Amino acid sequence: MKIQRLIGPVVALILLGAVAWGIWYSHLKVSTSQPVTQATQTVARGLIGSEKEEYFADREVRAALARHGLTVRVRTAGSREIVQRFDPKHDDFAFPSGAPEAAELRKRAGAPDTFAPFYTPIIIATWRPIAQILQANHIAQPQEGGAYYTLDLPALLKIIGRHTRWQDLRGSGHFSTSKAILITSTDVRTSNSAAMYLALASYVSNHQAMIQSETDVAAVLPLVTPLFLSQGFQGLSSAEPFQDYLALGMGKTPLLVAYEAQLVAFWLAHPERVQTDMVMMYPTPTVFSKHVVVPADETGRRLGKALELDPDLQRLAHQHGFRTGGDIKGPEVWEKHGIHTPATLIEVIDPPAYEWLEKMISSIESQFPR
Repeated sequence: MKIQRLIGPVVALILLGAVAWGIWYSHLKVSTSQPVTQATQTVARGLIGSEKEEYFADREVRAALARHGLTVRVRTAGSREIVQRFDPKHDDFAFPSGAPEAAELRKRAGAPDTFAPFYTPIIIATWRPIAQILQANHIAQPQEGGAYYTLDLPALLKIIGRHTRWQDLRGSGHFSTSKAILITSTDVRTSNSAAMYLALASYVSNHQAMIQSETDVAAVLPLVTPLFLSQGFQGLSSAEPFQDYLALGMGKTPLLVAYEAQLVAFWLAHPERVQTDMVMMYPTPTVFSKHVVVPADETGRRLGKALELDPDLQRLAHQHGFRTGGDIKGPEVWEKHGIHTPATLIEVIDPPAYEWLEKMISSIESQFPR
């Protein structure tokens, strides 16, 4: 009888324990399977080039970063300005658009490693009538039925150096203007795309060799400095002149130094504009603009790793016009949208080391009007 009276409470205790364990286990399972909450997010602060601003503003990018426990807060600046403004005590990372600037930032931050999640080649954004004029003068050649052009950069720089005007060229009927032939760029004192144009122009002017000494710098400066001083007002970052190119057209900007990513991203966002007169020309030689994350601390390293390794963040980079490593690099994705770009670029140079690039920029800067 006593045993029977004891059985009831024991069974009840066992059942109560089982229910409690079930509730605890269920809560544990749910909590570990849920995405990182806002309360557990780490804020990563840093400086980026303006051409990546829309990428970091993308909702899908923000959601993908949140899954890594990261909320990214960015300030935009030209790549040279990033080098000057970067403060490892207050910034978790810097994300310039060029390898020379990244190398200098790495030294200043004492970073043991860097991350290069995506890259983009320098192109010349132009218009089909302009491309056809250059083709008639054996300076540009259409590829893939005119989907894009290749540009003989030494030949173009030669006629620019002669102060040739558009009306002087063969077949210039659609652009018979007395304007001197120039390539518009950003401000070389602040922006990486202009610095990459300087890298290309100095390479061509140095008998197709990279600048590696004071002698090289002294030899090319008289040839490359007018390319920038002759332009008049220049945008501080790559976004400004590209907006002028889009809004004001061929008369304002017949030839613009730009990033491939800018035009590809625009076409992806505005597919109705793919089959218009907007044309990409790939200069020969060209140079890749490598977008390099330079971490100042563990938060910056977490961001660099996520951008470089997360498949969703790499896919989203393609949607913003950037090329990546891995099995899918970007051009094969864009082709599905009617945007044709070369899968591989052959004649690609490395930019000069930061020291020599900075010496050229500083010399050009000293000759701008005060």
